[in-house]
Amino acid sequence: MVAKARRACIIVLVCATALLPFLRTAHANDLSEAFLLPELFEVMAAEGRTAIGEEGAAPLSSRELDIWRTELAGIYDTDQMLAAFVDALEQALEPMPDVRDDAIRFATTELGQRIMRLEVSARAALLDDEVDEMARLALLDARASLQDTDGAHRLAMIRDRIAVNDLIELNVSLGMNTSYAYYRGMLAEGASAGYSAEDLLNLVQAMQPDIRRDVVDWIESYFLMAYQPLSDAELQDYIDYSASPQGVAFNRAMFQAFDAVFVGLSGRVGRALGRILGSDTL
Repeated sequence: MVAKARRACIIVLVCATALLPFLRTAHANDLSEAFLLPELFEVMAAEGRTAIGEEGAAPLSSRELDIWRTELAGIYDTDQMLAAFVDALEQALEPMPDVRDDAIRFATTELGQRIMRLEVSARAALLDDEVDEMARLALLDARASLQDTDGAHRLAMIRDRIAVNDLIELNVSLGMNTSYAYYRGMLAEGASAGYSAEDLLNLVQAMQPDIRRDVVDWIESYFLMAYQPLSDAELQDYIDYSASPQGVAFNRAMFQAFDAVFVGLSGRVGRALGRILGSDTL
């Protein structure tokens, strides 16, 4: 979800242009290391391959399913996804070097690194269906907790963390954009005969309540699990940073980059499935 940088004066412009690939590489390395992006994208690639490639996710025969999983492995390539994301994020942050520097400063503190590790490890753990189920049951318990209990207090803090960066709306928007790109990909391969682009848009809009419900359940259960080891004071420090103007701007840049990467991926997934199905129905 994002964009990059510029300069001035002929001599400076020439020098900066010559150095630009190296500067961007150094910046990308800083971001990747601070936010554990290689580890995160390994998990996100596995999420995509697992969710879309599991048996029953698409109406495919055994032979077609093998082809489908091979296609997905190429689409959800960790290195390619990470490179595209970092490039998009650097472009988005280019006009805001102070935001970028502040984000790296926080992420590289002891608390920041601990939070990054907790987020990545929890997301990896949730790939296991049993762990995911336990996290959702823990969320139900927290939602059922009486006011002024520890469970209710922690859930309220989690919701503050979500609210300061508008994470529900941003994830719902991303979910709808990726769904539309997926169906447009199928349409491009002739696998949705009888549907127009407008029909597909209406279909995705009708899915919005389900997407929103899934987003709320997933993000609340994920954060409850990920931040469990944090004290209230530590979690509040993270909320305060996330709510700062720099934190809000960085989060927006992150989602701009996610949108750029995952909308494109979803379109490729739709086209790949459309080619395999070769059918006249959606």
